[in-house]
Amino acid sequence: MKRETMKAGVLVGPQRIEIRETPVPEMAPGMLKIRVSACGVCGSDVHMWKAGRGWSAKPIENFHMGHEFCGVVVDPGDSDFQTGERVTFWANLYCGVCDMCRAGKEHLCRDVHGANYIGFVCNGGYAEYFVGRAKNAYRLPDTVSDVAAGLIDPLMVAYHAVRQSGLKLHDKVLVAGSGIIAQLVGGLVKKAGASFLAMSKIDDRQTGRAREIGDFDAYFDGNAPNRAARMREASEGGFDVVFEAVSAGESLAACLDGVKPGGEIVMIGNSLTPAIPFELNRAVLHEVRLTGSVSCTRKEFGETIDLIARGVIDVEKYVTGILPLERLQHAFEEQISPAGRVLKTIIKP
Repeated sequence: MKRETMKAGVLVGPQRIEIRETPVPEMAPGMLKIRVSACGVCGSDVHMWKAGRGWSAKPIENFHMGHEFCGVVVDPGDSDFQTGERVTFWANLYCGVCDMCRAGKEHLCRDVHGANYIGFVCNGGYAEYFVGRAKNAYRLPDTVSDVAAGLIDPLMVAYHAVRQSGLKLHDKVLVAGSGIIAQLVGGLVKKAGASFLAMSKIDDRQTGRAREIGDFDAYFDGNAPNRAARMREASEGGFDVVFEAVSAGESLAACLDGVKPGGEIVMIGNSLTPAIPFELNRAVLHEVRLTGSVSCTRKEFGETIDLIARGVIDVEKYVTGILPLERLQHAFEEQISPAGRVLKTIIKP
């Protein structure tokens, strides 16, 4: 019997995606099948696109990325979902049995290692259909649109980072970076009661939408030789909390320039290089707290959906483009274009 096929954006080489007819994934116990409605383009996808491969140790047949997606259930399998329900997936392929998972810290699962995600080590949502673990699926309220669902993943990263921080009402906050995570952190920080919110950026390719939204009170040139003095002056002595969302040595240096003695730097950016230069003595002598932040817990993923559903944050205003699956290659090319102004693109198969 001939297998059903679907269109998928297959990664065929460095910076090369082709739309191909591929077999629809087969069901197995514990799985459910959805027709994909929307999928966000993530910076991690861009890294894999540049490399021409996913993060799996073994090659994946017809590998297609995409971990920020939602869809409609077409086969619930043996799950308690119903055909026709809208769902999204938490991409973290946690084991559920290790000490971290049992403690409710599934994002630190011993089997994940920051890489074991849907769309990284197995096929993802840049396709017409997706089959995955039902325990990773979440129902979507009607108040969360398909486009908004494409931003649940970056919002969860921002939400967890803000919760990881010691942010208090009236704190002054600096965000290093201008991408979608940085801007969503800014939006949440403003909601959480920051009295002064600033951004350190190296160019203005992605700041247009931030300036339109208006959450940030000031912008600093991360390359300016006098950035430290300008930050201290604007913040009246330094920022209470600084979020690093770039993962580069110069960005961390800017964070150290901006944070006040006794302040905190929350590190969100995930580096592709094994080591980044860092002036440790500056952190030690000023008692700067360094806090790592990755992904979110399973509970926080559900809370992130609720933030959107209740209108706490309007994530659709961060979207700068909605494209069909056939233009996926173009979406990635736009993402790295020096002339581009892309902040967040949503793909609709």
